[in-house]
Amino acid sequence: METTTAGAPFAVLEECGALCADRAGGPLAPSSNSVSERRRFPRAQFEVGAVRGDAVAVEPIEVICEHELVLTANGERLATLLCSRASLAELACGFLFSEGVVGSLADIVSLAISDDGDRAFATLRRCVETPLVPVITSGFGGTALVAPSTAPSFGSADAGAPSLPSIAPASGGRPFDAAAVRAAVTAMRVGAREYAATRGTHCSALFDGDGAMVALFEDIGRHNTFDKLAGHCLLAGLDARGMLLATTGRVSSEMMRKAARLGVGAVASLSGPTDAAVRAARTAGIMLAGYVSSSQLTLYAGSLSSTGDFS
Repeated sequence: METTTAGAPFAVLEECGALCADRAGGPLAPSSNSVSERRRFPRAQFEVGAVRGDAVAVEPIEVICEHELVLTANGERLATLLCSRASLAELACGFLFSEGVVGSLADIVSLAISDDGDRAFATLRRCVETPLVPVITSGFGGTALVAPSTAPSFGSADAGAPSLPSIAPASGGRPFDAAAVRAAVTAMRVGAREYAATRGTHCSALFDGDGAMVALFEDIGRHNTFDKLAGHCLLAGLDARGMLLATTGRVSSEMMRKAARLGVGAVASLSGPTDAAVRAARTAGIMLAGYVSSSQLTLYAGSLSSTGDFS
């Protein structure tokens, strides 16, 4: 392991050697064809049956590799994250923030990633409390660190779902227009290099009020892409309040909770939301759009500059 400050007020022990993320290039670099990208997103090759009509051909295909990262905090095992090998420091840091274990970067004394990329060791300024009755999330059957007995609900129909904070409107009070939302989702799809190569990853990206992409991350888990964005913002000192978060995955209540923790003002997805996510977005004042394509979208919550409010 090696130490790098990366502008952070604590010692971040990064992935090193073959697992080291390209800090200089940021989360968008390098290209998926480079050696370093293949090390961050290792693939396995299989022979499969390609069925086209009545014809069957045996063809080689690349499949994204699944990785397990064991996260410990203050010496206690906190979670095992199913993920890719890319940007593990961002993932661990963002997970701690998204799940409410830490409130800011100042709560993390140090973060170390083992040389093999299998373990993350966090030293925090306060004790970590995990719920006696965990919530099993909809992604990977994972466990959220929010106990249903202590978390307020979105409403009577959503008992046990965590509440979301009120979010300020995007772009200084100006809602995003439909064209900007569609353009953001298109830009995210173009930047999803591993998805284009393997169709085995999810992708999420942040866009500012002017539509410029701020960060993009891919992973085998949709939750992980949100956590990596959160970790990147914490480590880079970026304020995501009011930004647009574009994602490829289904938007469920826990995804909305992570988006709200990040402070974004809008969430747009290639897929659709759950009922709890729609109610959560309407309660929190977050614009939520689903089934976004280059020509259309479905507005579930909030408003666009050309529409009425769906809260």
